[in-house]
Amino acid sequence: MSGRFVFYFVPHQDDEITNFGVSILRDIDAGFRVICVLCTDGGASSARRLIGNGEACHLHAGRHDYPMSREEFSCARDREYIACCREMGIRNEDIMISRFRGRDGELSTTLAEKIIVDAIDGFPPDETEVKTLVPVTETPQNPDHTATGIAARNLFRKKAFAGLSQFYEVIFLNRTEQPQYPLERLVPTAEQAERYCRAADCYGVWKPDRGFYAVGHHSVKDEFDLLTSDPVSLLVKT
Repeated sequence: MSGRFVFYFVPHQDDEITNFGVSILRDIDAGFRVICVLCTDGGASSARRLIGNGEACHLHAGRHDYPMSREEFSCARDREYIACCREMGIRNEDIMISRFRGRDGELSTTLAEKIIVDAIDGFPPDETEVKTLVPVTETPQNPDHTATGIAARNLFRKKAFAGLSQFYEVIFLNRTEQPQYPLERLVPTAEQAERYCRAADCYGVWKPDRGFYAVGHHSVKDEFDLLTSDPVSLLVKT
């Protein structure tokens, strides 16, 4: 089931492209209204240290010395998230940062439920679909990813919205031989793949004077390289 309104609940800045990107592009092209909701501040990333403490950089020549507070770092990550969403074609008013977002690594299921309920308030439940990452047990998962997945399941059982789709983290395919869920590979058209790569490139922009620090690439460059060479979203079959 695909509703007229499709909400993606993004645990951290970059999950919208690394885990949901192909699905988002397909939904936009299908004519659905896509709303992306960021659920945490993303402030725990190790990239903050690399960018701010003068360590030698594996991406750029020399050393970086751009110290940032957690709030400043989160704002830098938010800029990448917003730019990426825009590049995919999500409307400005549908690129959301939850007013209740949690601290990176500390998102509880209760808070995740609150974020979801707040975001979908005012939308017709029978025309609304929610999309999250799926909770997994066979490999260690970020607790924020787990919380959003469980929260969405809880609310779906309460009929808070009409449809729920959950996605398996692409990076996990390199960590386990047999995922616990049957998966459907969502692959883009050639034109969607070009848009995907342009959106992913927003996480590699290095313009410190404008507040862009390539946080995504400093954090998980290998993941971006993998996905831009073979874009895919992994939908859990139900």
